[in-house]
Amino acid sequence: MSLTFLVPLFLVGFFGIVVPIIVHLTRRQRRNVVHFPSLMFLEKIPYQEQRRRRIQHWFLLSLRALALILVAAAFARPFFDQSSIGDGGTGGPREVVVLIDQSYSMAVGDQLQEARTEAERIFGQLGPLDRASLVAFARGATVVARSTSDRTRLQGALDTLRVSSGATRYGPALKVAQTIIEESNLPWGEVYLLSDFQRNGWTGDEGIRLPAGSTVTPVPLGTGEAVDNVMVTDVSLPRQNVAGRERVTPTARIVRRGGSEPRDVDVALELDGQEIQTRSVSLAPNTATAVTFQPFTLSQPHTTGTVRLPDDPLLADNAHHFVLSPGTSLPVLIVEAAQAPSDVSLYLRGALEISEDGRFGVRTRRASSVRPVDLDNTAAVFLNNVQIDGPSAERLRSFVDEGGGVLIAFGEGGGWPASAADMLPGTVGQVEDRIQGRGGRLGYLDYEHPIFEVFAGPRSGDFTGARFYRARSLVPSDSAAVLGRFDDGSVALAELRYGRGKVVVWTTSLDAFWNDLALQPVFLPFVHRMAEYLGGRAEAVEWFVAGQVVDLADPEALETSGLVSSEAAGLVEGLDQVAILPSGGSAPLPAGDGPRYLPLEEHGFYTVRQPGSDPARPFVMAVNVDLEESNLTRIDPDELVLQIEAATGPSDGTAALGDAFELRREDQERRQSLWRWLLFSALMLFVAETVISNWASRPRSGAAGRVAG
Repeated sequence: MSLTFLVPLFLVGFFGIVVPIIVHLTRRQRRNVVHFPSLMFLEKIPYQEQRRRRIQHWFLLSLRALALILVAAAFARPFFDQSSIGDGGTGGPREVVVLIDQSYSMAVGDQLQEARTEAERIFGQLGPLDRASLVAFARGATVVARSTSDRTRLQGALDTLRVSSGATRYGPALKVAQTIIEESNLPWGEVYLLSDFQRNGWTGDEGIRLPAGSTVTPVPLGTGEAVDNVMVTDVSLPRQNVAGRERVTPTARIVRRGGSEPRDVDVALELDGQEIQTRSVSLAPNTATAVTFQPFTLSQPHTTGTVRLPDDPLLADNAHHFVLSPGTSLPVLIVEAAQAPSDVSLYLRGALEISEDGRFGVRTRRASSVRPVDLDNTAAVFLNNVQIDGPSAERLRSFVDEGGGVLIAFGEGGGWPASAADMLPGTVGQVEDRIQGRGGRLGYLDYEHPIFEVFAGPRSGDFTGARFYRARSLVPSDSAAVLGRFDDGSVALAELRYGRGKVVVWTTSLDAFWNDLALQPVFLPFVHRMAEYLGGRAEAVEWFVAGQVVDLADPEALETSGLVSSEAAGLVEGLDQVAILPSGGSAPLPAGDGPRYLPLEEHGFYTVRQPGSDPARPFVMAVNVDLEESNLTRIDPDELVLQIEAATGPSDGTAALGDAFELRREDQERRQSLWRWLLFSALMLFVAETVISNWASRPRSGAAGRVAG
């Protein structure tokens, strides 16, 4: 450590010390003049001042010279240089980035505390010219402290780190490190990656390449030994309507990874925080089993449930949370002609009634009219081979305009009044034989449409096996969307969006008379998707995965998705909300015109309510961890480093090193601020010199009466 100056040119001011010396040497002494009436009696003697060119007050001179020296030194900006340009072993100052994995697998063996200890060691080795950043990451990355040499700040940032509910993703963290090093003006970059190095966190397609002059040092945490981990990977919740009540039979899938001997595990089922059932199973190493609990009656909205396992080294995957609400079946009305055969809706009704979870509540009306009471609490209407009258069509118009859905399957006896023709997706013509002999087939389906998107993948449903013998002709309107065509190009399925709802026309029948689609395996899922689409109901969301985001600004959309009853939840538009996090914290959700996004970053239950309220059954969402993180298989750290590390060498040679060093000198001088103390000392010396000088120049008592002899 040596004393140096940031602006040494101002040291020329040291020559200013000659000023007080000249003043002392040229200062004339003042004499007291005595007037005499006559000089004739006085002898004329030549006067000689012996001390004119001799310094009389050495102390005052020293004060003045020292004050000037301090002023010059202050302008030269002195500081104690605590480093040399060769510090750090890399030939220059470093930009150090420490990446700490905080995914939930870091809780195994308290690996996060190991990461803190290692980060403290890295920060303790920083040179005065070095800067450091701390980045915590799981699925995403967060810069906790950026480009600082303040070790107190870095230590405080380390103390805030906690294990999260996210899964490991190395890409975002390394991208942040790349950005920090690229934006730094220091010539050398060092990245320390502290993690348990799970293979699932790296795909190799992240496209990350650190700048030249950067190195990556992997720091594996933990022992790397196999962990005996038991987890709940899934819970199925089929429903049945028994005597007008919904009964749920939970079945949990339990997986064990690792271990060497069979192990007995107690699996508990909790409802609304109370344990109601326990099952004991024996698991051999690296096996899986299903555990089925006794059915329970679902009577309350937003019933929270958890399947829980005993504690093991990895706690986050020992519990699987879910939320259920009764009355989530979709109410469907089937209307058929009174004179139609009794089996005209046999296949349609049977397909809707066949579901393990009772997702559809089916009612049938045999008449050519639709009453207002029929449309109450109805989400979707199937008009199957029936001629509807004009008043019924107008009731259906209002029903569709408010968000309902109608499917019209014309068949042999179906029809639609001309007064409501604008509700149809086109002009319906006569019955036509599509293909003689063996029958025609479906030649085109819009697999991007919600009805058919579930059939887009391989082995997800084959419509080509069905044969179609007869159908109504349909000339689609300009505003209609054609969702399906026969192989001769004629329209099979068309849709018209009307108001907030939709009208879909199926030009053939839903029985086995005009086609054999009802006899194909694809018929049941096709009818289910059609009913869900018409009723605006997606598959119920019983839990989310940590990392997802929910928009709570539209309660009707939440209810439509099967997630929640907006009335029971109290999610009133225009009112503030607050989300209670699983950890006990809170997240305000102020009312506004835009979306209200709630990031689901913790596993457990999120409760949403109005501030200050305490409803009996609040809106609750269940969040579970991403089970990819439970696969503790490791990647070779050197393999990862080779894909992201650039060739060593400073990115801008000696110039970059010099610029960084000069910047660091300024930073040291700014932090020490010695010039302030020098100026203050100079001021004190000037004040002291003034006081002493005034005291020394006062006339002595009696001097006025003495005459120089």
